[in-house]
Amino acid sequence: MATLPAAVEKRVATGPYSALVMHLFERLPHAGRMEPAADVTEGHAGGKMEGAEVRFWLKCSGPRIQATSFLAYGCPHTIAAAAWMAQRARGMQLTDVERADWREIEQVLSIPAEKRGRVLIVEDALKAAARAIR
Repeated sequence: MATLPAAVEKRVATGPYSALVMHLFERLPHAGRMEPAADVTEGHAGGKMEGAEVRFWLKCSGPRIQATSFLAYGCPHTIAAAAWMAQRARGMQLTDVERADWREIEQVLSIPAEKRGRVLIVEDALKAAARAIR
């Protein structure tokens, strides 16, 4: 899970986005496409016409996720949630991905309830990538 330096926490004291959302949105860890390979799979959810689209790539060795990457279209909450989930998924067992819950993303990133649909798209994209492996 991403942690923030104290200076970053202080910098974003007000506004519609939490400090962690801003931190992830500005840095975009694991953003980009993963090169196709036998041990790489892709999952997708949402669409630009819906206002949010997320793709995850997972590289697995056996039942464990070794590497992740993502591309996301949408508001800062959507993009930050995809970045956070890409970080969180690294090292997870594929079976753990199926138990991943949007509530954790919403809580950790302090995403407002009106953006819940965006968080569900992130969760769906990650689960689609994990299902494509099997």
